Amino acid sequence: MKKTTTLLLLCGIACSLASFYPIHPSVRPHQKSAIHTIIIDPGHGGFDNGTHGLFSKEKDVCLEISLKLGKAIQEAFPDIRIVYTRTTDIMPGNMPTVKTGLHYRADVANKAKGDLFLCIHANATNQAAGTYPVKRVIGHKMTGKGRRRKKVPVYETTWVKNNRTGTVTFVWKAMWGEHKGGVINDMMEEDMGDSAASPFDLSSPEARIRAQLYEKKYFANSAYLATLIQNEFVKVGRNSDGVQQRDVGLWVLEATGMPSVLVETGYLTNKEEEEYLNSKEGQGEVVRNIVDALGHYKDKLEGR
Repeated sequence: MKKTTTLLLLCGIACSLASFYPIHPSVRPHQKSAIHTIIIDPGHGGFDNGTHGLFSKEKDVCLEISLKLGKAIQEAFPDIRIVYTRTTDIMPGNMPTVKTGLHYRADVANKAKGDLFLCIHANATNQAAGTYPVKRVIGHKMTGKGRRRKKVPVYETTWVKNNRTGTVTFVWKAMWGEHKGGVINDMMEEDMGDSAASPFDLSSPEARIRAQLYEKKYFANSAYLATLIQNEFVKVGRNSDGVQQRDVGLWVLEATGMPSVLVETGYLTNKEEEEYLNSKEGQGEVVRNIVDALGHYKDKLEGR
């Protein structure tokens, strides 16, 4: 009887201990987060409307999606700090020009020591939103009299629907650049403290090589996250132009010392896609796609 009681007691203790440990293989022990701060940059703002559709402006769509994105990230990952470059309809920092506004965005990201920079935009074609006129020659006619008589083309104008839709995510091309590499070195110098404590002379070949290595690492992470984002868009049936590299024209990707992506969420010049990007359901889906991609990206960085 005593042995039975002891056995039952041991079984009870074992069961109690087992209840503290997850059985499901997908449940993992707590691990230090690889991402502490995310910068969210709603494109344009204030006097800079960006592109426009039939009824909406890019700056407004970007801001709405960005604010919802920040909230969703904080709900999914409470330990991550969100820093916005703007939360209202202003040029970030109330800067007087688009150029100074872009510099301000990058400065915000670098000073906040962001681990990731997410820039939200909307796209447009060169043609007008909705429908646009296309002229074609359908014949010729004679005009004028005498020596001035000549044959001229006869045109017909037809209205064509702007059918271009889809998403694309841009990353900064992996290369040594005056700004990207320089920013990386500047941020490292600040982290190291005074130059006497620095193991490298930041103007030395070693520092240059180090910045190149980090820039390539940031490119790899940027490209990986961009691919995950585009994959999530494709899963829900969105058209995708994939991941594209840029080495000119995107200052916020060039001048930020961290992995950086710029997401074109869709075309405002397409009537249906504009309605989608302005709807609660459409914005919610875009946000979920990016948050899901971020979750996969975070797991990868943390070795999961």
